[in-house]
Amino acid sequence: MGRILAKSGAKKIEELSLVDRLVTLIRDSIITGELEPDAHIGVKKIADEYGVSMIPVREALARLLASRLVRVETNRGYFVASKPTELEFREFVQARELLERSVVDVGFENATPADIKKLRQLNNKMRKVAKNGKGTKMAEWGNLNAEFHQVLVGLARNSYLSDLYSDLSFGNIHFQMVRSYPMEIASLDRLVDQHDEIIDALEKREKVTLLRLLSDHITKLTRED
Repeated sequence: MGRILAKSGAKKIEELSLVDRLVTLIRDSIITGELEPDAHIGVKKIADEYGVSMIPVREALARLLASRLVRVETNRGYFVASKPTELEFREFVQARELLERSVVDVGFENATPADIKKLRQLNNKMRKVAKNGKGTKMAEWGNLNAEFHQVLVGLARNSYLSDLYSDLSFGNIHFQMVRSYPMEIASLDRLVDQHDEIIDALEKREKVTLLRLLSDHITKLTRED
């Protein structure tokens, strides 16, 4: 995981963002596949690598427990979550669609030109990353995608809903579940194109179209041949 954060020896992560940075480092390693499903996550190893105590590492892993990207086993420690079963995958997709679609429905009228501009900026970044969508780029794409959907959820202007979505890390865990599940993920270019359609519908104030596109985007991530 040292490749994600430039270090000089055991350079310390700034205290202000220590736990947040550790969450990102571990999450990105899972998304890229550097830490594979069921792999053990060594708390001391991470702490030593970044020159921090084990306390913030444990706190970061505790946050990731809520998103189900990791699991903890008594007397054994932390592990990357197992690949989801077909039922777990379907339930997760249903939960995310119900929450995100409902929140965007509520917040639709609150959308401002600034929101639309932010969505386009994020999607343009994703388009560039998609041209080289392997390895560490996959984590970068996944994080941008999570931010894109966080903006959509933020239209409700409800901090509780935004925090809930963020805590569950719906954007990243959906990306990870699709990546780890034994099926072919839709191309990143295709997902970016779907984002464009969602943004266009929001800008044109076509609510019914927007909600339909959002549902399709969330539930049909795999390639349809």
